[in-house]
Amino acid sequence: MGRESSALEPAALSFLSAVDTDLGLDAVLFLRRTGLVLASWTREGIRLDIVSVMAATMLASIDTIVETLGGSAPKSVSVDSGQHHMVATKVNAKAFLVVIAPKRVSRRVVRKATHDLLAHLAAASMAERAYKDKTAGEDRINVRPHR
Repeated sequence: MGRESSALEPAALSFLSAVDTDLGLDAVLFLRRTGLVLASWTREGIRLDIVSVMAATMLASIDTIVETLGGSAPKSVSVDSGQHHMVATKVNAKAFLVVIAPKRVSRRVVRKATHDLLAHLAAASMAERAYKDKTAGEDRINVRPHR
């Protein structure tokens, strides 16, 4: 994780504890807009380097298409393929969440999992900001010239 993502780091660190492994999901990825994986969980080993970059490319492409047509970039994108559902949702300007599930898992379950994970990420970010605000003054050292 890069240093610039201070609000994302604690969210990424606590992310895996929020994934409900009993839902039947295939993958849950917390990604930067560049495709860099901040945190991930997968049922089976998948090529994260490919999935993460292509998910970021897909989201950027959809944003460009919608904006070219005069709309505003969507906060969330849902894709149904022959065998999978995928939901990609922007967390903030720098990151997004991708939830992938086989078709046998209902869309409702995928949407609820996405909603729950977004709530967890928001809570982790708020907790980190509150902690930083609380401790901001504790790191200061006041030096006064000797008189």
